[in-house]
Amino acid sequence: MICRIAAIAALGFVTACAPATESEAAMTEASADEHYYAYPANGDGPKPWIVVLPGGGGIEVFGDTEFYFDVARHWNARGLDALVVHYQAAAPVLGIESEGIPGPMEAQVVRDALASAEREGWLDLSCPGFVIGFSAGGSGVMSLANDPVPGLAGAIGYYPLVLGQPEDFEAKVPVLVLQGESDDLTTAEALDAFLTSARPAENFTVHRYRGAEHGFDIPSLTQPVEYNGGVFLYQEEAAAAAGREADAFVARILANRPGAECGGA
Repeated sequence: MICRIAAIAALGFVTACAPATESEAAMTEASADEHYYAYPANGDGPKPWIVVLPGGGGIEVFGDTEFYFDVARHWNARGLDALVVHYQAAAPVLGIESEGIPGPMEAQVVRDALASAEREGWLDLSCPGFVIGFSAGGSGVMSLANDPVPGLAGAIGYYPLVLGQPEDFEAKVPVLVLQGESDDLTTAEALDAFLTSARPAENFTVHRYRGAEHGFDIPSLTQPVEYNGGVFLYQEEAAAAAGREADAFVARILANRPGAECGGA
């Protein structure tokens, strides 16, 4: 059975956020913070951290309101503090507009979210950090890999939106890409075209999953959902393999970090 969805927020290919009014600007700090969801790991002491960037539909995936929070809890179990950033909701409050690809807008929101995290004590930014993004959230992952926030040690993109990145793209941190080969929304062909000019090649690790569609890691998508010319569908084997690669990527970077003052993985 294929479910046809007539109306849902776009993946982020065209994203526009209206500037805040004067009255909205007065509430910017508090209101933006409402769209940042802190998930601390158990235990005392400083910990590595990870920012989670949802896909273009926001923090809900076809009625599933828990997936991105489950991602945060996954990283909590590996000793990382997590911060889910609902950039679609925060950007208009902050007066941040998106022109073209959503990545630069997402990166601006992440910078604001990390400022809030430091102020509120949600994350210890003296520890190594990571960013993980899905679909349109992968555009922000790439923007941050190209222009990292302080402390960023690695970036992970699940079927990331790579269209529109600068031709002279340079990854300043290691990047892991987890790509479904049957994805017709953020395609393997678009990824290949991006990788031909992205540098340095050694900073990119790419794993591809045969037959995997968009959203192959989202367990609630047990039936195919057709949207915008593509199909969203969970594939358990690909999801498990990608999860192992993401875990190993973070663990490897943390194992090679200088000093041992931060825990995790």
